[in-house]
Amino acid sequence: MERGTGSHLQKSDMTKKPFEEPALTVSELSNALYESNQKLFKTLHERDEIFANISHDLRAPITAIHNCIEYLSSLEHIGESDIREVLPMLESRSAMLEHMIDDIFLLTKIDFSDDFFHFEKVPADAFLEDLFYMYKADEQYSSRELSLECGPGCDILINVDVFYMKRAIDNIFKNALKYTESGNYIKITVKRDGNRMEIIISNNGKSISKENLPHIFDRTFTDSDSRTPSASSGMGLGLSICLGIIQKHGGNIYAVSDETSGDGCEFHILLPMAEG
Repeated sequence: MERGTGSHLQKSDMTKKPFEEPALTVSELSNALYESNQKLFKTLHERDEIFANISHDLRAPITAIHNCIEYLSSLEHIGESDIREVLPMLESRSAMLEHMIDDIFLLTKIDFSDDFFHFEKVPADAFLEDLFYMYKADEQYSSRELSLECGPGCDILINVDVFYMKRAIDNIFKNALKYTESGNYIKITVKRDGNRMEIIISNNGKSISKENLPHIFDRTFTDSDSRTPSASSGMGLGLSICLGIIQKHGGNIYAVSDETSGDGCEFHILLPMAEG
């Protein structure tokens, strides 16, 4: 049988490629894998702690709502006065549940979504003035001395999601309110630091202990660990939400507190100046 005419054998390419050194040695790969596993373990452990705290903290408002329902169900005749008696409790505990669920939702978005925030360029001084006068008009801050001090050059533009940046600063203000007594001050100081804006929120309430200071932005840090046993307990997600929001803005936040001086604490927020 004839083989197909015109066919020919092609020589295989026997050219040897030069040996390439691996980017990482076996030891370096092993260390990188170990570090990755440790980070994963820490994340899972942290998540377990968060869920444990959430389960504990959700139980209190749910129990209160259940008790109100049981009370009304036990009455032979429910009058208007009976309903009015339990309505404040139902309203406050429902609001507490809504706030907790909103915090959990926001943390999830911060972790897993890069397009959750809607940024716009706003003047830094005007943004802070709006916030300041909102607190001045809020009755719960009426017994505190509030002040705003803007240094030179604070009319720079910053690129922020106005709603969520206000949410971050509001969490810090509520934290300050919790740990300052009537007559104490809460102060906003705004400075320009090169191409960054620095917002300092300070108060002369109770200081943060040296042991707790490095952990106050941790998601597993709860109010039961904090400055006063009379503080209401909670999931402790407020400051970790602040950190997540500010980091998504390309900024950073840290706290300064000297327990020995008793001069309260300062929260420093650093945000980059908007380009263009």
